[in-house]
Amino acid sequence: MSKFRFLIPVLFAIMFFSSAYSQTNMKMPINIGITGGLGLNMHNPDWTDIAPITQLPLKFNQTSTAPGYYGGIIANFPINDIFTISARIGYNNLNGTIKASATNGIIVESNTIDMRLEYFEVSPILELHNLLPVKNIYFLVGLEFGTPFTAEWDFTYTETLTHSTNPMYNIPLEDKAARAALAVGAGYVIPLSRNVFLTPEASFRFAFTNISSNAYYDSWTVNQFRLGVSLTFGLARYEEEYKEKPTTERTLTVKEPSLRYYDKNMDLHPLAQVKVEEVQYSELHPLIPYVFFPEGKSTPTPSSQVLSAESEAGEFNINNLPSDAEQINTYTLDIVGSRLKSNPGTNLTVTGTINSNELKNNQKYLAKERGDFVRNYLVANYNADPNKITVVAGGLPAKPSSKADPDGDAENCRAEISSTNPEILKPIIVTSERERVADPALIEFYPNIVTNDTILNWELIYFQSGTQLKRFVGSGYPSHISWQIAPNLLKAAQVPIDYQFNVETMSGLKKGVEGSIPVDFISFTRKKSEDLPDRSISKFSLVLFDFDSDVINDKDKQTIDQYVIPAIKANSTVQIYGYTDRIGDEDYNKKLAQRRANNVQKYIAGKVKNVKYETFGIGEGVQIFNNDTPTGRQLSRTVQVYVITPKSK
Repeated sequence: MSKFRFLIPVLFAIMFFSSAYSQTNMKMPINIGITGGLGLNMHNPDWTDIAPITQLPLKFNQTSTAPGYYGGIIANFPINDIFTISARIGYNNLNGTIKASATNGIIVESNTIDMRLEYFEVSPILELHNLLPVKNIYFLVGLEFGTPFTAEWDFTYTETLTHSTNPMYNIPLEDKAARAALAVGAGYVIPLSRNVFLTPEASFRFAFTNISSNAYYDSWTVNQFRLGVSLTFGLARYEEEYKEKPTTERTLTVKEPSLRYYDKNMDLHPLAQVKVEEVQYSELHPLIPYVFFPEGKSTPTPSSQVLSAESEAGEFNINNLPSDAEQINTYTLDIVGSRLKSNPGTNLTVTGTINSNELKNNQKYLAKERGDFVRNYLVANYNADPNKITVVAGGLPAKPSSKADPDGDAENCRAEISSTNPEILKPIIVTSERERVADPALIEFYPNIVTNDTILNWELIYFQSGTQLKRFVGSGYPSHISWQIAPNLLKAAQVPIDYQFNVETMSGLKKGVEGSIPVDFISFTRKKSEDLPDRSISKFSLVLFDFDSDVINDKDKQTIDQYVIPAIKANSTVQIYGYTDRIGDEDYNKKLAQRRANNVQKYIAGKVKNVKYETFGIGEGVQIFNNDTPTGRQLSRTVQVYVITPKSK
């Protein structure tokens, strides 16, 4: 083996050499040449001799390896871009040494056989090309048939009683047999010119036959590992295959997009305008009782948890939180800390958990460190009583998200907060007598990009009167971009929404498109002067469901009883929309969302009858929260309940 170790780095260098003649799909002409290389012969004997003095069995059953070599002629006949018939004939050397010994405690007798095996072989091989992105790599499978023309050994007998050695030379192998073997391997074609090819190859020969048909040499086979190279010459010059193709000019056109909205049945329609209405409005935002951590870490990222007490001047105030569920749930620790201050003596339990990867990597210590982080933050910044906060180090969460999906398993890296005091984790409610809500509240932007280049990045910005409302960025070709318009975001005026959509490609091309969306603003004053109907809207986003569940838990039943039921009047319309995160099959998620909406409708209808109910199972088709974050995916396992009540004139 040491004789050809130097070939290994050479072959690797050749395999990854970038040839000037490489192309998208490697296809050679018919080519003929020479092939050769080194082999590692693996002798597997299984027969027994008898020691002359002790009469003990000498068992030749130990495998041995020895270097060999081969060489010959090769001809390759391509059938198409994938299949090539490779015919090879030549010489193969399968030399090797095997030993056996026996002892009775006094005398040691041993036999050594130095075998010389030489074959004339024929190998029909099937090569499989263009199966990998690196097109020059091919795989091979075929047969090896060999006829022995040398099959003899040198035999040496030694024994320790008389310290004698008895060598014998050139002993013919009895009943030498033809050879058959299975050949498998891989190679790499390097075009040196338009019709000259250098091909390094590695393969293994699994022997089907013994080296002798004599029953005495039962099961003496020789497998062989080969490292070699062939040099072949094409019988034709395929100019079209190898000439450099002209560079295609890169182009980019960004055309007018399609803007759409969803109706009540969640069917898409072209968007003509956005109506902005002043209404009496209230919205309930759920507080997720989890603090999420990056895998392998015991400190949350700034994007998942804003630590106001450490980073901002002044005291944290819940009333200053934005009316946005995702942003609210980045202040979990400050909300809990502020409520602990107002509820002294409250007991809190913090359970640290880990995901399946951390469990597999024996990182159970992270569970306690995550729980300790939450407790230490509350104690240091909100003077929470450390004796009232119990830290539990768990493994996987009691109700884990999907361990089989990277998104789901990421959510299992968390600290779970629980308390017997419902005030600590109650939802955040925003109420206003004068709120501007958009209809539709969800806009879908479908870009129209024509290019033969790769899109490096894109940017979509919405403006109103020069003020930026929302910015989206990404890479690749976006199928569509969803914008959920938050209450009070749009101005109280008949001012259109402007947008700019810009695209940049890998080759540096930049194009964009601009446009506007008409806005119809309906104020309280306009409703009175034009005698338009007025209404109040109460919106409740309820995180009701564990992963892959449609069962309403007791805590959320209390939320429905406390907040949703009192908002429903005799003339109200109750609209219930069910959603899921993006994990799992889309059709399954749509059915799961419908079951969630139906279960909430049944629960509410059991307590408030004779009002109009409308249920919609949306699923993951409309992502109302950012599913790239654990918080957004948790919020998406929800129903949103709208209680719309006309006002009496």
